[in-house]
Amino acid sequence: MCLAIGIDVHSKKLTSFAVPQDEENIDESEFCLEFNKEFKSTPADRTTLNRMAAWLNGREHLILIENSTKTHEVFWILTDLGCVVVVANASDLYRITMSVKKTDYHDCRELAHYARRYLNGEREFATCLIVTAEQLNRRQLCRIYAQASSGLSDLRRRIRSYMLARGIAVSIPERDIVSEASLRELEMVADTSMSLLIDEARRQRDRIKKIKNEILKEFKNDELFQLIYSIPGFGIVTASYLSAMIVDIGRFASAAAFAAYYGVVPKQRESADHSVRCGITRRGDDITREMLVDGTFHHISIDVNRRSDVSRFYDRLRSRGFPHKKALMACANKMAQKMFAILTTKTPYRI
Repeated sequence: MCLAIGIDVHSKKLTSFAVPQDEENIDESEFCLEFNKEFKSTPADRTTLNRMAAWLNGREHLILIENSTKTHEVFWILTDLGCVVVVANASDLYRITMSVKKTDYHDCRELAHYARRYLNGEREFATCLIVTAEQLNRRQLCRIYAQASSGLSDLRRRIRSYMLARGIAVSIPERDIVSEASLRELEMVADTSMSLLIDEARRQRDRIKKIKNEILKEFKNDELFQLIYSIPGFGIVTASYLSAMIVDIGRFASAAAFAAYYGVVPKQRESADHSVRCGITRRGDDITREMLVDGTFHHISIDVNRRSDVSRFYDRLRSRGFPHKKALMACANKMAQKMFAILTTKTPYRI
């Protein structure tokens, strides 16, 4: 039989409680009594977690932790020490979130009982994906690029605004205003303020190029990245960011669940016998959703011969009177489901 352990994690303190999976097992019940005396309230440090792992060595167990800011550190220390740890989505733990007895000891007892019911086959909460340090680094690298790219877009607006105020124009208006050709042309008429904007644009472009090279180096052997990158319109940064957030395609039960992860599925509003489909849910990471939508838009834009079913779907929606944004979101949903098929079958994109 197995031990069910709940740990209430805080930045400086751990409160733990253990119960046997089978309450009639005398040996496990006695062990739980000793464990609860030893680890009722302890410092949240590696020494304590080492002692806990030593106590549990050789005994089947499941440790349940509520997702919080300290969770990642505790999860990986215990996992590296050979412990079996599950992290629960905090919003699903109603016996804790709705309780009037908000104490650490009460919460860890409830977590222990949640863990026991989990061992016995009940699924009352969603489990959280806890990524490795390498995966965290990849995500951070992609987010740094997204922030730098957003900063460059803001700089473009500032330069355009300043040009408008000064009556400055470039020979090819539709050219990227921060391209080297545009900046060289602007240098010829630049005053002090414009010179500073040009210098800032060059620094930002160089930084973005450096980050992009680091991303390519980090993801070049990643299978998920290669499969997403095979989709026309999905560039290096988009493919890397999406693969960094997916981590493991096997954690999604279906294509619909995969699309829901990006928040591009319609919300449902139900009342009595009526069910109304509303705007998209917008759940999940905003940048991930933005990357998916941008990739879908580029996919449609470059498909001039309309060989892709996503492009044809967009045209059908537009011909029926759908606004561009609404049609694009529906296509992003379709693209997410298509991406799910590519990643699960490990087959690069084919028309």
